[in-house]
Amino acid sequence: MGSEKKEEKVRERIEAVLRILKKQAPLSMKQEKFCNDACIERFLKAKGENVKKAAKHLRAVLSWREAIGTEHLIADEFSAELADGVAYVSGNDDEGRPVLIFRIKQDYPKFHSQKSYIRLLVFTLEVAISSMSRFVDQFVLLFDASFFRSSPAFLNLFMCTLKIVGDYYPGRLHKAFVIDPHSLFHYLWKVAIICLPFKFLV
Repeated sequence: MGSEKKEEKVRERIEAVLRILKKQAPLSMKQEKFCNDACIERFLKAKGENVKKAAKHLRAVLSWREAIGTEHLIADEFSAELADGVAYVSGNDDEGRPVLIFRIKQDYPKFHSQKSYIRLLVFTLEVAISSMSRFVDQFVLLFDASFFRSSPAFLNLFMCTLKIVGDYYPGRLHKAFVIDPHSLFHYLWKVAIICLPFKFLV
């Protein structure tokens, strides 16, 4: 009986979020597909089960996805990055979660705008999500920091990545790993980690 009541409350909150979204503006077919039960549950959990906050967050994400053009991101746009192994999905962990590998060189930001990096990141995230089985809803991030000589530069890129994942893919990140970081990175991370709710291992 207790589990049934809990499921009823979850269903009520999900439907309440959908009602708010549809009241604000009609959802397209793609947006309807995106806003499935599991998606809305993740947004509710991220907002402490607050229906209004979850709906506001989800609406912002829908607008962001529309602006980025997530449905139109294709591999051809990132052929050079894919050929160099800058970002890709490398199989799954023991629980079936996709593992995303990022091997970005320190001079990458010099030749690519932040917008270009965000599009590459989103493309890689979307590929990982599309490869998930029906029983998996999270991924693992693995960053190779050995290409960076500057800890602050790497930290800026890494924090930017985690912010995008946290803001636009709530509940999707299982763990984030950093491989071979500069020694100073550990000290900088201790300051930064208090602002992030992610599980992290170096």
